[in-house]
Amino acid sequence: MTAQKEFTRLEGLAFCLSAIGVQLSTEYIAQWGPYFYSPTEGGGRTVYVGIALILPMFVMGRLTDAITDPLIGVWSDKTKPRPGWLRLLPIHGRRRPFIFWGSVLMTFTAIGLWFPPLSRPSFINFLFGTLMLSLHLTFLTIALVPLLGLAPEVARSTQARVKLGQWIAVGMIVGLAMAAVLPGVLLTTLDPARRAAEAAGNAPAFSPVGYQRTAILFALLSLAAFQFVVWAVKERFHETPSQETPLSVRTVAHDMRSTLSNSVFVKYVAAFSLFSTGYLATQRVLPNWAETGLGGDESTVTFMMLPFIASALLTAFFVMPVLARFMPTKWQLFISFAIIVAVLPLMYPIARLDAEPTTKFLLGGTLFLICGVAQGMQYVLYTPLLGEIIDLDEQQTGRRREGAYNGMSGVAFKAGQAGSIALSNFCMSTFGNSVTNPAGILLVGPAAGAVAFLGLLVVWRYPVLQQSPPPTGTDVRDPS
Repeated sequence: MTAQKEFTRLEGLAFCLSAIGVQLSTEYIAQWGPYFYSPTEGGGRTVYVGIALILPMFVMGRLTDAITDPLIGVWSDKTKPRPGWLRLLPIHGRRRPFIFWGSVLMTFTAIGLWFPPLSRPSFINFLFGTLMLSLHLTFLTIALVPLLGLAPEVARSTQARVKLGQWIAVGMIVGLAMAAVLPGVLLTTLDPARRAAEAAGNAPAFSPVGYQRTAILFALLSLAAFQFVVWAVKERFHETPSQETPLSVRTVAHDMRSTLSNSVFVKYVAAFSLFSTGYLATQRVLPNWAETGLGGDESTVTFMMLPFIASALLTAFFVMPVLARFMPTKWQLFISFAIIVAVLPLMYPIARLDAEPTTKFLLGGTLFLICGVAQGMQYVLYTPLLGEIIDLDEQQTGRRREGAYNGMSGVAFKAGQAGSIALSNFCMSTFGNSVTNPAGILLVGPAAGAVAFLGLLVVWRYPVLQQSPPPTGTDVRDPS
């Protein structure tokens, strides 16, 4: 069976668009949320929450998310494909009802987060932001974990998973460009206060309107992307013993523990938790780094990251299919980690360089062009890597648990995201987070490289898994 026959181009496009929706729902908040609530001191922007409260605010949201990830994954594994009387809408499938309702609910929280009640530093803003983040990430989990569980169901062979991984990688990269890079321009363009100040020739003025309008735009686009998956992808139901096990607290706990008894999966979790802690820490401080290290503003992030997007797309589309023919996924992952570990510490000397802003800008763009190669590799690898682990689990247990493994892998990434906030926040609160003393901002790059190196060591110990042929069991398609 060829990759094209395992899933249609329309389904590939649906996964691509869903990946864009994921990025719009997460990366805009992850990169620009901390900066919005607690911008660089002395920069003229409203501070809603003190820098010391950013860590608990975003970590508490991630903690809620990490708890719900495996629960939703196991729940979707145990859900019956045909709708019962409890479903408000008769949507067929185990995953699609979750994707439908999760995407609807998270639209409201993705917008509400950017409307803090008070225009000054306040503990009320902290409580509001924490609540909105926790709700948003919970609703996102309801949609995202079942969505991830669909991928290894739709693509069962290695060839198909690499092909589907390319569709997803393109969506992740385009979504990253929209959610983390494009706002640098949108925040300026959609801010009436800033436009009015520029028109009058006055000093820059800032308002939250640009952030709020961008959030509304991204939330609606994300909703459309997730809903397209609901109606375009046909689920495949492979009859396994796990479908005969009823949902209960005991079965949920058992499946969660069982995934952690898989030694390969434990290495996968450890590697990505450590790596994400370092890599995402630099992403969190990009606006601060562009402002204090390169002498720019939000739009600097956009233009500096364009080479990153281009190299990531080219790598995912042209390099990865070639590597997949002769290189195991382990060594592809190792190379991608090694690239990031090597270049992250260079953020410090680039910012400290005694040179013109243009020169520093070009060096920053070159650094992220190299990072884009590694990111393009990783986006393609997520699907085949986890697919291999799920196949291994099926060989050992006779059970198919896409939702459980995707839910528990989500915990690894959430741990990395929480760790990245802790790392960046520690550096800035300890060594400086201001225009006059940016040392803490600049030290994030070297610190991140050191933590990511630990993830690289784990990948060195990761095994090369034998590829197994796609199962020949019953394949019952969603009739809707």
